[in-house]
Amino acid sequence: MAPIAELRGRRVFPGEPLCTIEEFLPGDGVYVDDGVIRAARFGQVEIDFANRRISVKPVTGKPRLPRRNSVVYGVAIGAPREELMLVKIFADERLVPYNGSFTGILHILQASDSPQQRSIYDYVKPGDILRATSLSPAPVYVLSIKRPQDGVIMAFCSVCGAPLHRVPGSNKLVCLRCGNEEQRKVSPLYVLTVRRKR
Repeated sequence: MAPIAELRGRRVFPGEPLCTIEEFLPGDGVYVDDGVIRAARFGQVEIDFANRRISVKPVTGKPRLPRRNSVVYGVAIGAPREELMLVKIFADERLVPYNGSFTGILHILQASDSPQQRSIYDYVKPGDILRATSLSPAPVYVLSIKRPQDGVIMAFCSVCGAPLHRVPGSNKLVCLRCGNEEQRKVSPLYVLTVRRKR
């Protein structure tokens, strides 16, 4: 759950956790689930600090959602299993941010056609920024990075945390700070490239 100060004015979706019952009282547009106050509707969070009450005000208009076969951008946030990576989707193909947070799942079978790799970490690691295709029309979104333009567009060194640079013509990434080399399923749109010596 986000800190209370960051929730004020944020748009949320039904079921999204807001805070605990110990922190605030439930107002309109929320419900309590096992001690957690959750949004009961799509809307904007309102917090009454004086009365310690949290509510979700309805927002007119439909939320903008990723569509089936649309390109999305997201951040890899963790792998609950060796073959899955969770992705927080944040923007559409034009890099226009969505007005909510969406979760995507990238399965190893949607990362490559190669049967040799056994771990999603061979293609994507937590912290990587991805360009992916949404295969499903509703949350939780199933993602694919098999298309030629899809893949990791920005990654960070597993050793020192510095940005990794792509070696031209390969899926190899190198850290210019510590020299570490890593592999990913790299998009041709990768942001940083090692400059060739003249």
